[in-house]
Amino acid sequence: MEALQRLAHRWQMVWNRKGAATVEFVSILPLALLISLALWQLVIFGVAIMDTHSAIRDAVKIASTTGDVDLAEEEGKASFGKATGYKLKSLKVKIENHQVKVRAKTDIPFLFMNTSAYTYSGGSEAPLLNNVSASGMMSLANGSVLPGGKLASPVDVPPGCGIIGCYSGHTGQDFPGPIGTEVKAAEAGIVKQVTNLGDSSYGTYIVIDHGGGMETLYAHMYRDQPIVQAGERVERGQPIGAIGNNGNSSGPHLHFEVKIGGRPVDPMAFLR
Repeated sequence: MEALQRLAHRWQMVWNRKGAATVEFVSILPLALLISLALWQLVIFGVAIMDTHSAIRDAVKIASTTGDVDLAEEEGKASFGKATGYKLKSLKVKIENHQVKVRAKTDIPFLFMNTSAYTYSGGSEAPLLNNVSASGMMSLANGSVLPGGKLASPVDVPPGCGIIGCYSGHTGQDFPGPIGTEVKAAEAGIVKQVTNLGDSSYGTYIVIDHGGGMETLYAHMYRDQPIVQAGERVERGQPIGAIGNNGNSSGPHLHFEVKIGGRPVDPMAFLR
């Protein structure tokens, strides 16, 4: 009998604890939800601000290396992406007194609140690199002057398929020509890499770092065609390889890319 009483007493204690726990859980549930919403709102704010500064950064790099305001704004907006929880309200690029100025605004809505969105504003400035001027003249590292911040053609054949008017996802400018046609550096710089992918993708390709966030890429060569090595300095117009038909290639040609801040941009903006 005494044992049954002790068991009943213990069960009563457990039952009392369960009831208290239920009350406590119901009490703190709204608070937990509010904290979760506040944290999620902070996450949205943080990501939106990072995307805004990413757009500003890429726009500054492009404008400071090319002097092309329209291209800088286009690539800056592309860098921001297509976010669903917030919106890039504006991105403006100006070049004044050899100084690049970029300003951007992003609308960030408040979760579950019928109120106006918070507008975050950011900006950055940088000098024009390599003596680029707002009039579109760029004094390059080797002393030559080209209109519009243009690079030298990497090969002496007419251009073919490009970023515009080609298949979706094409990231460069093609130059169809005979195998063995000399390929030249579009501008002075340091060879960043010489990579062989075999009979796939770019085949064997060369990447040259020109400084200021600008790189050029030369693809579809055969393994034995590059005549430069990683770490080597090259000058504008210096031979670096030859046209091949290696990798994912539909015929002999040079695939040429220009990258600003790691993003491919239209090479024709620099070549014509």
